[in-house]
Amino acid sequence: MELAMTHLFVSPFTASEPQRNRRLLLTLPAACALPTWLTACGGGADLSYDTEQALYFVGEAITPNKPQPAPPNPPPPGHTAPRFTVFPPLPAGLTLNAQTGVISGTPTKLKRQGTHLVVATNNKGFADTQVRITVTGRGSWSPVAPVPGARAFASISPLPGGKFLVAGGQRNEGATASAQIYDPSTATWSAAASMLEARAFHVAVTLRDGRVLVVAGRNVNADVGGSELYDPVANTWTAAGQTNETRAFCTAHLLASGKVLVVGGITLSSGNENFHDTAELYDPAEGVWTPLLTRLSTPRARHAAALLPDGKTLLVAGGDGVGTAELYKVNGSATKVIPYGVEGNSYKAVKLDDGSVLVTTDGSEQSRRYHPTTSTWTTSTAVHGRRSFYTLTLLADGRVLMDGGGLPSSAAEIYNPDVNQWTTATPMDVRRFGAAAALLGDGSVLLVGGKSGDASVDASERYLP
Repeated sequence: MELAMTHLFVSPFTASEPQRNRRLLLTLPAACALPTWLTACGGGADLSYDTEQALYFVGEAITPNKPQPAPPNPPPPGHTAPRFTVFPPLPAGLTLNAQTGVISGTPTKLKRQGTHLVVATNNKGFADTQVRITVTGRGSWSPVAPVPGARAFASISPLPGGKFLVAGGQRNEGATASAQIYDPSTATWSAAASMLEARAFHVAVTLRDGRVLVVAGRNVNADVGGSELYDPVANTWTAAGQTNETRAFCTAHLLASGKVLVVGGITLSSGNENFHDTAELYDPAEGVWTPLLTRLSTPRARHAAALLPDGKTLLVAGGDGVGTAELYKVNGSATKVIPYGVEGNSYKAVKLDDGSVLVTTDGSEQSRRYHPTTSTWTTSTAVHGRRSFYTLTLLADGRVLMDGGGLPSSAAEIYNPDVNQWTTATPMDVRRFGAAAALLGDGSVLLVGGKSGDASVDASERYLP
């Protein structure tokens, strides 16, 4: 897939024609760009298309996109028939009819949004308009070898060399300490050393040196306060100390400093869930956990979190903070409350290519996008049905894959950031929720385990965009 945006170059001429012709076109009076049909300068309506911002699918024939007004056939006396041209070329599989101006065909390749200039010319003048086209796809799923040991709510982390560590998770009888390594180059699993403590609902972060830090979690009805480090070279786990508070359903991020920020979470006490308004830092060089002085504006767990370029973390909803968000400085020096307004039980966030953050929740079909430069939110089209314990993965081409979820579901869909719109994707082979997902080096997504009904599953599959 082409990752770069197609930039508008306002000219109907090909790249081989003289630059002076391009300059001449750009200096023609605006009144000349009017068809009635192209009766010379003055009067008439601007050229347009039925759909001037189009979203198409690979392998699916498009509805012909027609110019308005349509060119008369035959042309009026004294007029030559118009000729339509487009620059830059349309996405692969689409064509422009030079006589009628109709855009038609079946897209064959994914493409980010591009702006295309369509120009109609005859012996009386010219008219032009812009058409923006995005080509998305529904993708496909391919089964891979099952992960040894059924599990849900496990972690999945990249390792040096392109492999992935799947650790812990919930089994039918409780949490597990087992860990497995997936090698995409051979599509095989191999056993890793087991963790020091069985856990699920934990978080895992790959450090700069390739080790994996596993933090917090829950084992049946008890929270896990210990953290541990996996060394992929030695295939060993070592204790990384106790967090200052036991917490499940927290978030963790690797900072530019190499430290790890852990925020919020839940402690289970006498059957009650206590939400945390605290954060702490782990320093891998010192092996020390340090509580941060500034508390969150409200206790949060099952919240969404994303690192922003300005040294803050966007924290959205969760726990007692339903409907609110805040910007928390990663050094713990301050926090600032910002509006959000969408209620739910659990939330997920993905930072997009342009630095904005997509936030989704199980409590609403509405997803929202936070723009750090203006500190504003925009609302996308609705997702196709509410779901809980789904996965949300940023694809290599900048789109976002959402799949699975409560009931359980096999449904999947794609968020297309260029048009701020969700579209349905090919369903998974296995209905599940609580799976672990990771983007592989070839651009596919590995989905591991999960639950189907009351039972954990070992099924694994790959999404091919």
